[in-house]
Amino acid sequence: MGRFLIKNALLVDGSGSVPERYDVLTENELIKFVGRDITASAADIVIDAEGLILCPGFIDPHGHSDISILAAPEAAGKLTQGVTTEVSGNCGLSVFPVTDMNADHLNEIYRNYGEKISWKDINGYAAEVKRREPAMNIVSLCGHNTLRASVAGYGNLSLSAAQIDEMKKQLDFSLKNGAAGFSTGLIYIPGKFAPDSEILELLRELVPYGKPYTTHLRSEGKRLVESINETIGISLAAGIPRLHISHLKTSGKDNWKKLDDALSAIYEGREKGLEITADRYPYTESMTELGILVPPPYEQMDSVSLENFLKNEDNFKAFVKKLEEFPENYWSTVRLLSASVPRLEPLFGKVLSEIAAALHRKPALLCSEILRKDASGAAAAFQGMDRGNKLRILKESFVCCCTDETARPLDYSMGRSHPRGFGSFPRFIKILEKEMKLEKIIEKMTSLPASVFGLKNRGGISEGYAADMLLFNPSELEDTADFANPHLSAGGIRKVWVNGSLAYDNGKISRKRTGVFIKNEKTRR
Repeated sequence: MGRFLIKNALLVDGSGSVPERYDVLTENELIKFVGRDITASAADIVIDAEGLILCPGFIDPHGHSDISILAAPEAAGKLTQGVTTEVSGNCGLSVFPVTDMNADHLNEIYRNYGEKISWKDINGYAAEVKRREPAMNIVSLCGHNTLRASVAGYGNLSLSAAQIDEMKKQLDFSLKNGAAGFSTGLIYIPGKFAPDSEILELLRELVPYGKPYTTHLRSEGKRLVESINETIGISLAAGIPRLHISHLKTSGKDNWKKLDDALSAIYEGREKGLEITADRYPYTESMTELGILVPPPYEQMDSVSLENFLKNEDNFKAFVKKLEEFPENYWSTVRLLSASVPRLEPLFGKVLSEIAAALHRKPALLCSEILRKDASGAAAAFQGMDRGNKLRILKESFVCCCTDETARPLDYSMGRSHPRGFGSFPRFIKILEKEMKLEKIIEKMTSLPASVFGLKNRGGISEGYAADMLLFNPSELEDTADFANPHLSAGGIRKVWVNGSLAYDNGKISRKRTGVFIKNEKTRR
């Protein structure tokens, strides 16, 4: 890895302190010295960074690269926007623990990545990540949906005391062996079937470790405030120290007015001693499974079951009839991003009403055909967020920047990304630069998420810290990806170091990959 000396950069060190001009010397994986007038003889490579900003590598607190980092370890979408570390295992979906109850389902939902899940627990997964030599660092949460399915599958079941105990045992094992926390996705199967009492029991496992609970709330729209209060109440009852809310938003125009009450609930929770943080991507279109739109009674099915159900012609016709009840204008708010339906590839990035018109089909029928073919992999963006609310949320001191995306390659061999997969972090800076000082923006992208997830010696530029850094030109910084061309690299990112190695250099990704699986080493108190 050698020694790099970066001279004359304006250093924004991640702490929120006023930027100053410093030289930074790295040695192997670490930052060796931060000071002024460091002699060139101290380094193997000297970089004159006049006019550029040096800051810690960005930490993505909400990613989904659990399997994509194995299939495409160069992590192009993340690395090219300055991300050096991702927290995966979000929204209740981690890739451990794996048992006979959930292995087939997990392999099915990740089938488009061409990877076979062969491990059983966090240690096996960490070993597989290490073997692939990823370009960025990976941190993982233990996900409730995977955990629940490992003992009971994906059905709408009330769990026995023995099953709850087995979940607690598996969660404790994951936390003991380096999982950074526990996540839920309470709108997804099977997490949506879990009562509050089940979540409470599992949260108590976090207490001895002091690790965070992250949640995709039960509702981000109609019952947003109630969902926040529910989550805060359970967290306080469990006695956990930290709650992290995933992609905080007010979804649906009728719910935009609820932001004041939502923020008030969060601040009230903080006043009661619960350290509440959140993340948010700087866009107003969300992205998730296309199947999230499935109405009752079909919403009780997991994606694999839905695919198989729709293969029956009578079932399919009844399903289409149900989707035809949606308002006609609804289909202009759902943007198809990817699916294993080759004939639709030229139309990816368009809303379903446009695609249906181009194919001379009704939107409900088209949507049903896509779900019959690829309910497990079809992804869509959903309109329904307000720009003003987005800005207010991004400005909150407790809110980090995130991508809520997988690390995809530059081509479309692993599907199409939401633009946030390539542009969230530069876009976050550009949106906020008129609202707050750059050092405070960078803090929200580096040391804040490092603190939330217990990442020691990361998220800052200081002696002894891991040499995860990036150099960017503030006048050239921009996100260039959009829904038509979502895999365009950000502008202005000059160089990115991961653990002291130059991983990205003026548009070129290094063949040498030095990312690691980071284990949160907090032990039981």
